[in-house]
Amino acid sequence: MSRYVLRYAGTTPRHAESGVDTAEVVARAGAKVIDDAPDMLLVEASARVARSLEHLLPEWQMNAEAMTPLPAVPRPSVRAAARGRRR
Repeated sequence: MSRYVLRYAGTTPRHAESGVDTAEVVARAGAKVIDDAPDMLLVEASARVARSLEHLLPEWQMNAEAMTPLPAVPRPSVRAAARGRRR
């Protein structure tokens, strides 16, 4: 199962969207809501369920969750000033 981010792109406020509870629609489709923000949902679902959600929720944009790894290169640090070399 993969994670998908659903972002509301409609013109009316999300909760005024014809009285539909989006999290309930997602759960009925067979997906699991991981996190719920005012205009976004993080959902865990199979690819088949994700495609069906795209059709069930036309005012929502769906993207696969992307993880950006930290760079493996050591971070630069500031060198300590040399001692005993004053002008």
